Amino acid sequence: MGELLLPGGFDETLAALVRGLSAGRVLRVVNFHATPSYRREEYRRQFEAYARLFAPITPQDFDSAFDGTWTDARPGLMPVLFRVRDNVDVMLPILEEFGFKGWFFVPSAFPAVVPDVQRSYAKAHKLHVPARDEYPGERIVMTWDEARDLAGRGHGFACHSRSHFDLRPDTPDHVLWDEIHTAANEMRAGIGWPVEIFCWLHGAETGVNPRADEMLREAGFRYLFSNFKVQRLA
Repeated sequence: MGELLLPGGFDETLAALVRGLSAGRVLRVVNFHATPSYRREEYRRQFEAYARLFAPITPQDFDSAFDGTWTDARPGLMPVLFRVRDNVDVMLPILEEFGFKGWFFVPSAFPAVVPDVQRSYAKAHKLHVPARDEYPGERIVMTWDEARDLAGRGHGFACHSRSHFDLRPDTPDHVLWDEIHTAANEMRAGIGWPVEIFCWLHGAETGVNPRADEMLREAGFRYLFSNFKVQRLA
């Protein structure tokens, strides 16, 4: 786990969180990384229960979930997944069975990594893969063809930087450019249209690196997901 970086002091951050929660400004997220097949029935029971309580948050109504104009009587739920092949093979049919849209957070360089080195690339970039390898000798990452198909079926996407990058206050501009602008271009080329949500490894929020914040806006990102909040960029 990386060091938790905050733009202000801990007490200031905690007070802001308490104010937001007290005002009812909550985005409900259920987060998965790998979704191995041996847990399929467990996932199915989860979403069977979620379907009785929550409505899906889709790319079309994310703005209303964020800004408080949500109109469904049920609160919204946003299943967040992390680009692994078993998200498509195992979790996708369950999401669609119960009417949910998945949100796939993709480090944009990862789908283009050749299968022979995907596991070593994942280890080098803190991209956790299942301990039990269900695809020995095969790819473990979602392909861009799969991503385009999912986007066409109404599922959401976010850019998880280019290389699963851990933002620091002193990250140089040329690295920021690659992790933000190059990543935005790869996401656009990969799924066929721009994505509006960005997330750093370890969840840095706005203010940790103001140069990065400005570059995110320049690249067309509208929202930043961090450890404790979703922040509007533009």
